[in-house]
Amino acid sequence: MKQINLRSAITCALLAALGAVFSAYLSIEIPVSGTKLVEISLAPVAVMIAGIFFGPLLGGMVGFVTDTAGFFLGVQHGAYNPVFSVTMALFGVIAGLMFFKTKEIKWPRVLITVILAQAVCSVILNSAAIHWFYGVPLQVLLWPRAISAIVEVPIYTIVMLAISYGIKRIYYQNKTGENKYGKQTGKTKKSA
Repeated sequence: MKQINLRSAITCALLAALGAVFSAYLSIEIPVSGTKLVEISLAPVAVMIAGIFFGPLLGGMVGFVTDTAGFFLGVQHGAYNPVFSVTMALFGVIAGLMFFKTKEIKWPRVLITVILAQAVCSVILNSAAIHWFYGVPLQVLLWPRAISAIVEVPIYTIVMLAISYGIKRIYYQNKTGENKYGKQTGKTKKSA
């Protein structure tokens, strides 16, 4: 297993905090019969970015922390249910597995990652969890959640591409001390 360095840990903590804020304060809930059936939030974007850059393990950890902290930060209905934290963690795991062998960020791979994560986590697993724990019929759940996922896929893809390009440029530029033009950015070159 690869060693986790301080930079990776801090970046993951910042992504988890960003996702928690998105979940708690910048999300739109669509309740039906008093049960939150659909939540539109950018929290999965922060989680999937963690998976892309730091792998499935850290992506999953960021997802779990994001959902747990987001629940306790915001005004939520009902008791905390860790099953939803596990499904949020799967967003990071799926993204980490999709980018496990390559860190090359191209829009088709990001789009496939978002579609897969949305289908598995939002539509299937969260719908099953809501049905199981709250007794909402699947016929009532699946259509609104599927429509929400269809709306969120292009938004998540565009935001993830924009943020990923920015993070990759900053993260790797500062790590090497050179920008994409081969010029120094303030760090001194090591002498041979």
